[in-house]
Amino acid sequence: MVAAMLVVGCGGDGLGTASKPDLPPTSAPPSFVRITVTPIPTSTATPTPTPQIFEINAGPPVFPMELDPEIVEERPEDEVIFEGWTKFLTNTMMVNPNAEDGSSVHFCANNLILDDQGEIGNVADWRVAQSPAISFLDWGAIAVQVDIIGGRWAGREWDMLTLVRRMGKVFVTNNPQPGEIIIERSELCLARL
Repeated sequence: MVAAMLVVGCGGDGLGTASKPDLPPTSAPPSFVRITVTPIPTSTATPTPTPQIFEINAGPPVFPMELDPEIVEERPEDEVIFEGWTKFLTNTMMVNPNAEDGSSVHFCANNLILDDQGEIGNVADWRVAQSPAISFLDWGAIAVQVDIIGGRWAGREWDMLTLVRRMGKVFVTNNPQPGEIIIERSELCLARL
């Protein structure tokens, strides 16, 4: 019984199928042209990576006005915002709002983060990233993220600070005592350059 069904299902014409119509061959020529390419050696040297060049600024940090949402009407791209905040915060220090002893945190060039004694501690590799508080219309908020390298939270990222630009000042908002934060040039960072 099974064999009979296979014969019917796999038969020449099958059940209810029509044969394919015979079509005349097309006379259109091929639509491609073959070109032989011979590689020629170039005399261009392999580019070497250049070190990150940045401007050493020993004066007080100045917030870029083109990134102030209260002054500029057109919102810059996120990358421009993060790059501007990074440049503003590089080689600066502020009282660490997360420290109970009033110590400072230093945001040095090449994403190095230090405490007042010049030690790295349990965090490394600071960077400016998108804050959950940022929106399309209110784009003055950023997060300063760090990698946790020691302790029980090692291997995780942490939004150490959420900074907001308001009324010509910078405020920290992700803290039990949010408020204005004073950002100054870091002599510790400048000494390491």
